[in-house]
Amino acid sequence: MAIRNIPLYIRQTVFLLLISFCSCTLAEEQVHLQLRWHHQFQFAGYYAAVKKGFYKKAGLEVILHEGTPERKPVKQVLEGRAEYGVANAELLLSRLQGSPLVALAAIYQHSPSVLLVRKDANVSSPHDLIGKRVMLMEQAVDADFVAMFNNEGIKLKDIQVLPSSFNIDDLVNHKVDAFNSYLSNEPYYLTQRGVEYVVLNPRNYGVDFYSDILFTSETEIKEHPQRVKAFRQASLEGWNYAMNHPQEIIDLLLKEYAVKKTRAHLEFEAKVIDSLMYPDIVDIGHMNPWRWQQMATTFVQANMVADDHALKGFVYESDFRMDRQKFNHYVFLYTTVAAVMLFLIVCLILAYRTARREVRLRLETEEKIKQIAYRDTLTGLDNRYSLFILAEQVLKMARREQQKVGICFIDLNHFKKINDTLGHKAGDAVLIHVGKVLKAFKRESDIAARNGGDEFILLFSNINSREDIEVLLEKIQQAICQPIPFQNQQLQISASIGISIYPDDSSDIDELIENADSDMYRVKFESKAKQVKTINQTAS
Repeated sequence: MAIRNIPLYIRQTVFLLLISFCSCTLAEEQVHLQLRWHHQFQFAGYYAAVKKGFYKKAGLEVILHEGTPERKPVKQVLEGRAEYGVANAELLLSRLQGSPLVALAAIYQHSPSVLLVRKDANVSSPHDLIGKRVMLMEQAVDADFVAMFNNEGIKLKDIQVLPSSFNIDDLVNHKVDAFNSYLSNEPYYLTQRGVEYVVLNPRNYGVDFYSDILFTSETEIKEHPQRVKAFRQASLEGWNYAMNHPQEIIDLLLKEYAVKKTRAHLEFEAKVIDSLMYPDIVDIGHMNPWRWQQMATTFVQANMVADDHALKGFVYESDFRMDRQKFNHYVFLYTTVAAVMLFLIVCLILAYRTARREVRLRLETEEKIKQIAYRDTLTGLDNRYSLFILAEQVLKMARREQQKVGICFIDLNHFKKINDTLGHKAGDAVLIHVGKVLKAFKRESDIAARNGGDEFILLFSNINSREDIEVLLEKIQQAICQPIPFQNQQLQISASIGISIYPDDSSDIDELIENADSDMYRVKFESKAKQVKTINQTAS
């Protein structure tokens, strides 16, 4: 039949249906992303994903919303005003308090949240803020600082906490003593105005949180699993592009987003963000379950939440979980159609359980092997092999951030005498004691390792001078000299400690350790000479 013989109204109806079908097929799903603050390089990846068409390729039209003090990402997503958001540690805190939120990707591996203090305020540690005026956002948002104060044994009631004005001029004009800031933002303003400042970074006090975390709700994942997967992937593609083309994104911000910052300020921001993300070391968006657990534990210890039970299910799992749900659904349908499939299903279930058991055993075995490979089994410290792997990373980061690193070589005095007279069990008791001392004094960012025998090595990251280490080493020496209970008696040990500094003494880890070793022998020789002189004076 020729098309012209078909009635006109039928042809028109078919044409309209085809147009409607094509429109539905090509239509992009519109979703909203709530940012933490105003448009700036902090959110570079999302601008790149929009501009370069990564979202469009994923079938999404993403609307970016600036943040304000009233428009907070967690609240916006929970109230359904946005499907996705960008938050800091308050995301995990809200989850532990019962909110159905899920972390999709940790964009910053380290938080840029710091307290800035004018240098003339004579504040060098959190303890110096007691009785001072400190600007903070609400505790749930500035959780980093609350955890830092708790770690340092400081109660918030001992500090004059003021609600943040979001205006750095309040610090410049001495209206406050400390101001909640981002490393990538406010320091630039202070430098431009010639104001010298001190940074109080929670990372230096045992609080190392993820930041700028991309998240969504459990409802979004349940109702639109493929959309969540596509949105996350497109966002990470945007971030990879942005960090490889920072100048292009800066041009975009200045031309299309009317950002009020200067190009120089945006370049400063991009450089700082790069140092927090480590895109050349860590995959963008990487999340370590162990670090989430540490963050949750920090909140529990600070009495910000009762427990960490809600942590389960907080970290996004895409393919495996959703595919398994589909598989179970199809199995159910097929079992209702034919009873013969029951045998196959039983076989699949048995195979699945066997595979899970084998995978679990393999992972447990791998973990044991890893412990053996990287840990000293007696003291629980890093071993020599692990030391050199971690030390290279510490020096690489110190090189990027222009920081100093202290290397301390520790050798126990008269250890062989204890082994020879009391046996190896006594020697082991001494080594375990020293291991506990080193663990107690090192920060989370430091490294404590057993080099072999009765030799130990400490790496202190982000130090100011040799004097800082010497003060701490005196305390370590005193702790090592404490009596050690062993079989109804008290053992006594001391140590000789040598120091070398990166980059003052060398930039090579082997040379730094050799220098610290030589310095240790100098200390040991001077100590023996002093003892001989004392004995001679006593005899005379």
